[in-house]
Amino acid sequence: MTTPQVPIHVGQRKRVQAVRLNDDGDGVAAIEGMSVFVPQLLPGETAEVEIVQVERRFGRGQVVERYDAAPVRTDPVCSVFGACGGCQMQHFSYTHQLEHKRSVVEQTLIRSAKLLDVTVLPTLGMGTPWHYRNQVQIPLQYVPDEGRYVSGFFAAHSHRVVETQECGLEALETERTVPLVLGVLTSVLGERASSVHHLVMRYSFTTKEQMIVLVVDHAGLDLSRAAQEIGQFPGVVSVGKTVQPKRHGPVWGPRVDVLWGVDHLTERMGELEFLISPRSFFQVNTLQAQKLYDKVLEYASPQATDSVLDAYCGTGTMGLLFARQVKRVLGIESVAPAVADARKNAKHNHIANATFEVGEVEHVLPQRIARGDPFDIVVLDPPRKGCHPDVLQAVMDARPRTVVYVSCNHVTLARDLRTLVDGGYDVREVLPVDMFPQTSHVEVISSMVLDKSRGHRLQRD
Repeated sequence: MTTPQVPIHVGQRKRVQAVRLNDDGDGVAAIEGMSVFVPQLLPGETAEVEIVQVERRFGRGQVVERYDAAPVRTDPVCSVFGACGGCQMQHFSYTHQLEHKRSVVEQTLIRSAKLLDVTVLPTLGMGTPWHYRNQVQIPLQYVPDEGRYVSGFFAAHSHRVVETQECGLEALETERTVPLVLGVLTSVLGERASSVHHLVMRYSFTTKEQMIVLVVDHAGLDLSRAAQEIGQFPGVVSVGKTVQPKRHGPVWGPRVDVLWGVDHLTERMGELEFLISPRSFFQVNTLQAQKLYDKVLEYASPQATDSVLDAYCGTGTMGLLFARQVKRVLGIESVAPAVADARKNAKHNHIANATFEVGEVEHVLPQRIARGDPFDIVVLDPPRKGCHPDVLQAVMDARPRTVVYVSCNHVTLARDLRTLVDGGYDVREVLPVDMFPQTSHVEVISSMVLDKSRGHRLQRD
């Protein structure tokens, strides 16, 4: 059998028109029946593109010259938009970003899960969709000949630093602090400044305080003087260090040492305070996180006698927000430091009816259900790969009246909702939440209720 010839090749230039956007926010055009994905090209726009990648079923192109502008096009805020890999949709009006994300979720539920009658609500957006991130990781490259750092963010799909002093997504307070920190490191460390290869900036929208973590390539670097000087900048309350020999890949080393100041920030959610240590997971968009948690509570409709399961609980934020309204909360999380943070925050908020267990949800939950541990409400918030099948089976065995599923991946969400629907649950509605404006990412909340008339139809293999 001969291999079909693809109609395009790398380096070729073609005039194309985008007909739609894909899930990643790229324009989709066709060349002799083959789909070509073109970043920053909007539906209806025509451009000359250069083919930069060819696979068996699709290609990728980049705009050489755009000939027209769609009515939904807007001017990007960032001067490095298109070069930096952080944003994909600054050129797309925010109203239409929200509608695109709603459509992506709806079409995935229809195509992938055959859920044809599910109500997908308009995406819950932000009034001001800029400068919302409470944490950023900034790569650094020291240039000895110039005695300075090149700082910015990585280009898409690479480790090339796109130099910039601004970011439309970063909190303005940390953006202003970054050049001050780089000035201190350059002055104090001299040529040793090359050992610092990332800055991690954390910010509390509640207290307006900042935590700075210096990522270094070896443990012997003395940062005590630099930390003291950095700690004098407005808003800075903590300076730490983590050792990560690899300059690319995971930023964090095995531990974080606080060199100056306190060991946590404080953030408020509802009536609770959360202590944010350097490695604590906390939603990076504080303002939208509050809206998301409020909707989870609304969908769950907790009662004073309820038992609540918070599966994949992370640092326990959602479970603790439930705790004062219900009889008890159990959180399960595989990352031990996250569970330690959850327990610390429970104690800090004087909450005694929430317990947190370390373990894989697919191992812990089936054991608890088999022992007859009852749950009235189950909150699922898994990683991008979605729920393990044993987790879904355990939920269906437990038969809680309400399941609220929070997902960062609409594709695996669709798969898991299909399983739960086949197992006796009805999807009441689905709400996309824009946790990351100007990017293609969309968070989704799904509200499900047990249909007792259908019974439990899905059985183990």
